[in-house]
Amino acid sequence: MTGPIIRCHLLLFRGRLRLSDLLGHPKPFFSLLELQACDADRYGSAIAQLRQGSVTGIVVRNVYDSALMQRIVARLERHDPPFLKTWFPEKFKSWFYGQNLNLMQTDPETYFRQAEEFHQHMAELFPAGQGIDSCVMQLLSRLDENRPYRAAPGPDPEQSYMLTTFRGHGEGGYITAHCDNEQSLRPAYEHLQTLVSSHMYSMVLLIGKPEDGGALEVFDYRVEPENARLLNDDSATNKPDLSQLSSVAFSLNAGDLIIVDSGRYLHRVTPVVGQKTRWTACSFMSHAKDRNAVYCWG
Repeated sequence: MTGPIIRCHLLLFRGRLRLSDLLGHPKPFFSLLELQACDADRYGSAIAQLRQGSVTGIVVRNVYDSALMQRIVARLERHDPPFLKTWFPEKFKSWFYGQNLNLMQTDPETYFRQAEEFHQHMAELFPAGQGIDSCVMQLLSRLDENRPYRAAPGPDPEQSYMLTTFRGHGEGGYITAHCDNEQSLRPAYEHLQTLVSSHMYSMVLLIGKPEDGGALEVFDYRVEPENARLLNDDSATNKPDLSQLSSVAFSLNAGDLIIVDSGRYLHRVTPVVGQKTRWTACSFMSHAKDRNAVYCWG
């Protein structure tokens, strides 16, 4: 059973999505599937639809309860466990726990040592059996015909990429508009490209909600994997004017998760308003080339 597909067009949502907001708009650019985590088994082809392009995003409500998310936020803000901390460029007022592959500035050998320690710390952060590697990956698998979701393997048998990264966005923190497929052109992806298909998508788990802002905004601008280089080329002069594009923005609740066709669709995170940090876990993912699993990385 695939479940209903809810479509929206020319809308900017600043709060929780309502069905009445989404109906009756012709020629939609964004097709949304929304469900409760407890109902995931009813939507076993949801992610297959996303990869095929008939669904653009999937919102899963109540993956975690808010009380657990509050406890996780408290630990992240104490830097407990002591994750490797890395940074976005300064103007973004944001940071990572873990190493974002797109911004990696170290050698692969160091990265894979850091990944082993990161996974140990990640196991300490959540109660047993409720971590990203179990709860979230199992949820994604249920939405994808039980296809295994796991950290992408490294060059050596004992190595793996970081499954995710935890992201903190402080007051004024944001992420500029981009398509994720362009990341695969970066040198850090050289090995990963031998393992996965050219099209990636992503999931974002909201752990700590800011006072305002910090919404994931998706634009009516689609770039196929083979054209990703056009957006990645800083010399290009025909980049899209965001003010002329329709968009949809999502403001999730703590414990909610969104899966987006972020490889194809231009998207950004709007500036955080207020002193509360926006905390998320974010993973990129793509089919293994043998199609028997989906590999994930942060």
